[in-house]
Amino acid sequence: VDAPFLRLLRFAKVARSLRILQRAHILGSLHLLLKSVHASLEVLFWSLCLLAVIQCIAGMLLAQSVQGFLIDDSNDTEARQAVFRYFGTFTATLLTMFEVLMANWAPPCRVLVDCVSEWCTHL
Repeated sequence: VDAPFLRLLRFAKVARSLRILQRAHILGSLHLLLKSVHASLEVLFWSLCLLAVIQCIAGMLLAQSVQGFLIDDSNDTEARQAVFRYFGTFTATLLTMFEVLMANWAPPCRVLVDCVSEWCTHL
């Protein structure tokens, strides 16, 4: 017995078991849930797009607001490097905004408060 034939038999068994699961009345609520998720995919896509645009805009505004701190040579070099790590480039700022969105807001906020100004807590 060769391997491709055994794979074909295994695939047929999986397909038969999936067909049985489709007809099962026990999984009616799961089927309804999956249909509702499928129906809301378009709304989910546009919501994620809107959220990404808002993140980009907020990140650019925040990066521009700390730009003066980064340019000023009289500030501590380590503090400027710490702020640059989070807000120095667009990609770093976007990553920081993603972290803030996913509830990891404490490290970037602490760097802004300690290095730039306490007024950054309002951002």
